[in-house]
Amino acid sequence: MKIHRTTLYAAVCALVLTGCGASAASITEADRSAIQGVVENFRKAILSGDFEAAASNWSEDATAMPPHASAVHGRADIQKLFAGFGKTTAFTQNVVETDGRGDLAYSRLTFEATFTPPGATAPVTDKGKVLLVLGRQADGNWLVTKAAWNSDLPLPK
Repeated sequence: MKIHRTTLYAAVCALVLTGCGASAASITEADRSAIQGVVENFRKAILSGDFEAAASNWSEDATAMPPHASAVHGRADIQKLFAGFGKTTAFTQNVVETDGRGDLAYSRLTFEATFTPPGATAPVTDKGKVLLVLGRQADGNWLVTKAAWNSDLPLPK
């Protein structure tokens, strides 16, 4: 009986210590390419005015944190947020950095966009930066789970 307890204790200790030292692997170049694809799919959808397709790059429980506004939660409300920007005539996003571990990644971007807000008579051009948090989904695809962005331009006076 004493030997069995000692063996069991040693086995449990080995499992616990092995788990403590383990860390998730860095994301791969294929993951980085897939995340770049998410960024590009979003850009194309916004330019085409397909806000449902734009929001499909976000998880169902995602959170968007736009500048000068409250956070928006959930894919349906994120779709409404983007639809509220109006007609976008130019939109570029440049991935500056992407990294992560396991099923969690981030991507830092810059953007420039020209759009005409609803009710406006003239287009507005903005440029700034974005921070995306992405999660690998059960099907292996990457989706945005959290995002914040803001302008590099000063507020109008």
